[in-house]
Amino acid sequence: MYEKITMRMIKLIGIDIDGTLTENDGRINFEAAVLLRKLQDSGLQVVLATGRSVFETYTLSKFLGFANFGISENGGVIYYKEPTRVKLFGNYFDSLKAYDFLSKNIDNIRINQRMPRLTEILLERNFDIDFANKLLKDNGYNSKILDSGVAYHLSSINANKGVALKYIIEKMNLKKEEVASIGDSEVDELMFAVSGYSFLVNKNYIIKNRTINENTKLIVTERQGPMGLIEAIEWLMNNDLLFY
Repeated sequence: MYEKITMRMIKLIGIDIDGTLTENDGRINFEAAVLLRKLQDSGLQVVLATGRSVFETYTLSKFLGFANFGISENGGVIYYKEPTRVKLFGNYFDSLKAYDFLSKNIDNIRINQRMPRLTEILLERNFDIDFANKLLKDNGYNSKILDSGVAYHLSSINANKGVALKYIIEKMNLKKEEVASIGDSEVDELMFAVSGYSFLVNKNYIIKNRTINENTKLIVTERQGPMGLIEAIEWLMNNDLLFY
């Protein structure tokens, strides 16, 4: 079905990994991965945009044959060609200071990460995130916590997938309407905001940022996760934004 995919308007697509490209058990959906690889081979830039570490993101992107750059740590890091060639949008020491403060004010807050991070700290999802963010804001910390559905991500307040994707868009001299993004949670909202077309592949998630619909054409897919990703690509094809 996808043997002769070529590109029309969309030139770059940002793809979340966990819950979007992966199944509930964390395994990559091969049908979705093959489709994205064919799009990449046709000239589309497939950019992984994830909360995972730069080393995980680079390795996955390399083996799947996607773009030479990717977004890691929910926008805290962009790499280009190699995991050591990075641009940082977050500050690890800000995150560390914020964690030290929170650990003294919230019981049982614990770090939950296996891979080294350059800008953020992963925390277990075992405390009130709204209360923690209020503590950080009220005490002047330059950090915030986002929920990816997998872990809590403590990072610099200005680091997010939207800032990172916008940087790539500008470097590639693309227009907003030439960009699409696909995701499933809070950490993807600002990526949606800088894209012309956005697809939410989680019907159970309610968009928190009320301005998202003003900044992008947002579509909630009927199917969930990787099947929703495939549905999103089919929508773009059916609307002559991609075709084969």
